[in-house]
Amino acid sequence: MSLANGEETRTRELRIVSGASPREFLTARENLKVRVRPYQPADRPAIRKLCCDTGFLGNPIDSVFRDRDLFADLFTGAYLAYEPEWALVAEVNGRLVGYLLGSVRKDFDQLLMRYGFPIAAKMCFRWVRRRYAAHPRSAGFVRWLLSRGYHEQPKHPADAAHLHLDLDDAYRGRGVARRLWETYEKQLCEAGIDQCYGAFFSHPQRRPEPVYARYGFTEFDRKPTTLFSPELSDVEVVCVRKFLANGANGVNGAH
Repeated sequence: MSLANGEETRTRELRIVSGASPREFLTARENLKVRVRPYQPADRPAIRKLCCDTGFLGNPIDSVFRDRDLFADLFTGAYLAYEPEWALVAEVNGRLVGYLLGSVRKDFDQLLMRYGFPIAAKMCFRWVRRRYAAHPRSAGFVRWLLSRGYHEQPKHPADAAHLHLDLDDAYRGRGVARRLWETYEKQLCEAGIDQCYGAFFSHPQRRPEPVYARYGFTEFDRKPTTLFSPELSDVEVVCVRKFLANGANGVNGAH
């Protein structure tokens, strides 16, 4: 669903939580050795875990939906099943701290629907069998998915590549998302692809829009979502697009 949920909006919070002074924090950022590389099948468990650990606006998804296996299937499965060659991971000291899952297929929406249908069916089966009886909010998540999920998605550009980017919360605001994006952007340009879009959650306390504006993205559409209600109100799903340097519009966003 999302790009990084505001990579640079968490810099101050990270410094406060870590207890580091501004000078110590900047030194840690400068010395951070990030390795961005292509996805390998052995990365799948770590990607799925990170997806669930950050699924609630950078926080663990468990308070909203406790079925981690199906949540990870829903939000990462199609990318890794159909286009693993467009997936990237970021490592620090051999530990996966971020990922970017991409798609360049024009039938990506159809693939998501085809892949997601049996997952939704499993959720329904478990709901009916009272698998979520001890956690009513999980049942609410299933109801949202079936009744509102599709209608609360913003429009997106046709014939554009797509990305889903996620980071370990401790590495937001430290340049990891930029490294992942720039690697993916280079691959898209080499493949002759002229535009890319992504989507993310935005709410008054967490606005990622300025980060993506700095990457050269512009807003394409937005829609309110009730996915995180009643925990949070005023949440929107925002779709952003970037024309790449080799595209017909010749727009190359500043980095």
